Amino acid sequence: MRPNTRAILYLQLCLLIFLLGDSVAKKLLESIPLGQLMCLRTAASILVLTLIVVASGRVALLKISKPLHHLLRSLFFALISLGYYVAVKYFPMSAVAAALAGAPIVISAISPLVLRENANTVQWLATLTGFVGVCLVLKPDFSQLGWNYVALLTLPLSYAGMILWSRYLSRTESDWSMNFYIYFPLLLLSLFWPGEWIAIGTVDWVLILLSGSCCAFGFILMVAAFRIGKPVVVAPFEYTSIIMVTGVDILFWQFFPNSVMWLGIGLILLCAAVQGWQARIEPPVITPHLRPEDTHSP
Repeated sequence: MRPNTRAILYLQLCLLIFLLGDSVAKKLLESIPLGQLMCLRTAASILVLTLIVVASGRVALLKISKPLHHLLRSLFFALISLGYYVAVKYFPMSAVAAALAGAPIVISAISPLVLRENANTVQWLATLTGFVGVCLVLKPDFSQLGWNYVALLTLPLSYAGMILWSRYLSRTESDWSMNFYIYFPLLLLSLFWPGEWIAIGTVDWVLILLSGSCCAFGFILMVAAFRIGKPVVVAPFEYTSIIMVTGVDILFWQFFPNSVMWLGIGLILLCAAVQGWQARIEPPVITPHLRPEDTHSP
């Protein structure tokens, strides 16, 4: 299987896992304070990763050679997470997805400058087509600006920055080190987040562990996807998360798209099909000096 194709499959599994974790987190935010959930969910992610690393004998892969870059990437992740928790708490999932959908445009624009990975004309047209499709599906309403909307609007920029930094670090660092250390600044920040903590029941503890596990496994797959795949090819496939959200709406809330939304979904599928063809004919070069288990298998 070609590297870009494998990366796209990793990304699709990642999006499914994130959808589960995000849905659980949104439900938990109805009763648990934001700072408390952010702290406990982050701690759950660290716990799951620690158990996996120790049980699989990958502790040696936590060694890093660029601590400053890890720190800066972790700060991007903290910024994404803060914007995400605020957005999920105050906006529908569709609005959050619409904001994140801007990331592939940013990635395609910045990749030539940061990674020297240029998108061709077909890739740019496909990416822009997918973005138009996203707007038709979600129709986010930003008519009333406020700090909540500012948090929402930070998502595409900070997310694109983190992905590109991940690609840069993947040249020398293992997937496991990039996934493990990224949570600690957010954990520290959440400990000082203003607001009271409440007592939570057993069911909520289980849901927090589930949501944190989804976050951990999702980022493992995401880092692997953007390590072995070319960002300008892989990133637009994140538009398929819109289709996943629409499927969840139909299945659980009996919400059926209108004709405009179906048109948008069609454009998203067109974007994915074109980029899939590009992935087939344009395999990227994988970092050669890393072991196969570091590069290919999350």
